Amino acid sequence: MGEVEVARTDAGEVITADAALVARLRARTPEAYAEMYDRFAAGIHRFAVARLAGDVGAAEDVVVETIVWAARDIARFSPGNSSLAAWVYGIARRRVLLEIRKRKRLKSVPREAQVSADVIGDMTDGVDVAEGAAARLDARSKVAALRAALAEVEFDVLVLSCVEELSAREVGQVIRRSERAVHSILHRAKKKARERLVGDDR
Repeated sequence: MGEVEVARTDAGEVITADAALVARLRARTPEAYAEMYDRFAAGIHRFAVARLAGDVGAAEDVVVETIVWAARDIARFSPGNSSLAAWVYGIARRRVLLEIRKRKRLKSVPREAQVSADVIGDMTDGVDVAEGAAARLDARSKVAALRAALAEVEFDVLVLSCVEELSAREVGQVIRRSERAVHSILHRAKKKARERLVGDDR
């Protein structure tokens, strides 16, 4: 995710989209919070859903918590250390890991398994319910298989790089590893993913 130039100062200095958004957040401009949400919410949600076994409700909580924490702690963001995207995804990853640790302690039934009859009853828009459910279960089972086959950091790198399209540098900033390490982890993750998915399709 390269930075986009949005303006220049009178002295000719480049003002990027990141810098402009950070400045508005630090000035507590109300529109900046909505812009922050619009820019990052969908990607954080995809990442959290993948890491939390398809639990949409928990993923939504992660999105809200991440945006709130990022906006509140924006003074701590240092553009010299990371891109804004890497910093925000780093917060999201920490929120996800907290949720995973909490689940391990509670050993509770995940929310995605608690589907009410009302939800099934609402699925009457002409779509074959059984076919749609089967497709979702197949996709969820493949993601679950990948999570089982990959180490935690491998799965994170795979999602951040291939789904969210963060650069190797940004992924390294999120997981606190070097770019070289990210390339190595991503290569290993892709190899394991191919082997697992090909094996499942046999």
